[in-house]
Amino acid sequence: MSLKGNILACLAPALLVACNYITPAAYLIEGPPSNDAQFTLPDRKTVVFVDDQKNVLPRTQLRSIIGDKVGSDLMNEKLVSETIASRDAVAVTRRDESAGKPMAISQIGEKVGADLVIYVRMGNFELSEPGGNPLPKASALVKVIDVTNRVRLFPADTENPGTEVFTQMREISPDLYDSTSGRRQIEDMLATELGNRVAKVFYKHEKSELGKGIGVRK
Repeated sequence: MSLKGNILACLAPALLVACNYITPAAYLIEGPPSNDAQFTLPDRKTVVFVDDQKNVLPRTQLRSIIGDKVGSDLMNEKLVSETIASRDAVAVTRRDESAGKPMAISQIGEKVGADLVIYVRMGNFELSEPGGNPLPKASALVKVIDVTNRVRLFPADTENPGTEVFTQMREISPDLYDSTSGRRQIEDMLATELGNRVAKVFYKHEKSELGKGIGVRK
């Protein structure tokens, strides 16, 4: 081997070790990779309305769990100062709208005294895969409506039905599937995770979370 080859061979292990330290060092300096907020919410009285047109949720209560989780996370992040309980919006639609004439989103907001509606339309909500593999997952479309001006704020493209949000949970004990109470526990956890994921559309957050396969499709 040439002198140059000998030098490179000797340096290779040192370079490898150095590279192994560079990545963690960069992580510590720059922080973990993150997703930016997709939209900055105006700080106005807000209600989260979860719409389940396809009846994918096994319990009506889950609509409130999802919506209230979104609201509480946004308040914890100090993005909005005041929220209205999601159950109030659900109650209004159940009382006032008919199957043939659904209420406009802005009208729902008006009836509960909100200035802003975060509209969440359920896509799917499944506790397991078709083959029975325990893999809870859920999805929804999200948009934001200005109640006062009756306009959509997000997504700005009116041809876009909404930003799709999904969550997929791992590490669920199979034993929970053996009882009604256990399955309800999974439903509550999945609803809470979906609400957390919807809230993260509106603030910067880490790209991945250990133990939860969660993400957002734009």
